[in-house]
Amino acid sequence: MAAVNFDNATLDVNSSVIYKPMTSSSYLLINESAYLFDANGSSIVTSPTKGILSNTPSKVSILCSGTFGASGTELYLDRYRIWKVTDISFSSGDSYGFVVDIEINGNS
Repeated sequence: MAAVNFDNATLDVNSSVIYKPMTSSSYLLINESAYLFDANGSSIVTSPTKGILSNTPSKVSILCSGTFGASGTELYLDRYRIWKVTDISFSSGDSYGFVVDIEINGNS
């Protein structure tokens, strides 16, 4: 068991499943569930947690942590597979912890 390194990880929108421009409900899916998913939409973690570290009119920070129950090199933050994380490597039993910062521009 090891802690997964997210230093080089990339968070991006999976353009094969989402139409642009995105709606606000698509953005909010990033905080829909504590679970992480594979390309088939199956959960790949055990004992996940997700919590809001800070929430202001211009930025929200979400902490995700838990243990992987599968191995892989990519994952999705939502069951619809819109929010894709690549450039990582993890094995079953590895622990993870990362923060997603969402910055908001416009009306508050």
